[in-house]
Amino acid sequence: QKIAELEAELVNVNAEPETTELLPVEIKEMSREFFSRYFEVTGVMEALKDAYISPEINGQIQKINVDRGSRVKKGDLILKLNTDLTRKSMEEIETNLELAKRIFTKQEELWKQNIGSELQYLEAKNSMESLEARLATLQKQLEMAHLTAPFSGIIDDIMVKEGELASPGVPLVHLVNLRDMRVSANVSEAYLSSVSKGDLVELRFPSYPELMMKALVTRLGEVISPQTRTFTLEVELENRGEKLKPNMLTSVRIQDYRNDNALVVPSNILRQDFNGTFLFRVDEVDGASKAQKVYVERGITVQDQTMITEGLSAGDLVITKGFNLVSDGTRLRIIQP
Repeated sequence: QKIAELEAELVNVNAEPETTELLPVEIKEMSREFFSRYFEVTGVMEALKDAYISPEINGQIQKINVDRGSRVKKGDLILKLNTDLTRKSMEEIETNLELAKRIFTKQEELWKQNIGSELQYLEAKNSMESLEARLATLQKQLEMAHLTAPFSGIIDDIMVKEGELASPGVPLVHLVNLRDMRVSANVSEAYLSSVSKGDLVELRFPSYPELMMKALVTRLGEVISPQTRTFTLEVELENRGEKLKPNMLTSVRIQDYRNDNALVVPSNILRQDFNGTFLFRVDEVDGASKAQKVYVERGITVQDQTMITEGLSAGDLVITKGFNLVSDGTRLRIIQP
């Protein structure tokens, strides 16, 4: 009776070897997929039209026609210098010029009649032309006293007040147009062969985490800096809504590798021994799923994904979870993730 009971228990044990010995694992079926690698550099935003406006002549500021934040169009009057002295000089020269013209006319008529000397005729002509040139110069100075906007934009800052003296080369007004912007970044010379003019890049902004823009590389610097071993990369873009500001930090994400038919596995399933890099593949042996140790050649790694260049084919099943408990030949039970 005892023997019969033991034989019955033995039958039950032998009936369930498949479930008690199978190691549960999750798998991934290998297929060709898109794989790319990016690198990032930090750039600085600048406006294509950004100017500090200063006068061409000395003068006292008579009137400022704009305020900080004012929008102006090209040709609008920004400020005006005192022109009283110039106008008085012009009035004096205009009076003298009128007399000089009359004298020249008389001398010309006499010269045509062979009356008078040539010297008198030339002196009258030179006097008239000299006054005309001085008048034109004063007219130009009068125009210079009116500072106008060289392009449409926003008055960002006014550095002077009415009544102060203005001098050439000293900025009076800061004018900026935010419509068209440019990002300039320094890129390591190691990526010189990976970037070309016309490449599409991604732009992200720490000030606006939700904002991402794509734009084309418009220019690459021709000289590598001997101090930083970098070259300049420039990207121009349209600033709709004027959210982007000059000197804003920008992250430039540039693609330096692309493969449309890559075999990619999670990086954490790759293991190493003296013979190289390996992973575990699922093979069907005698109707059972077993782990097969497979040596592979790994390519580039991006974040937690690694491209496999040799050792695997499309359709292969690789173990992605439970691989730490697996050895070559382990019987497996595949579970759905």
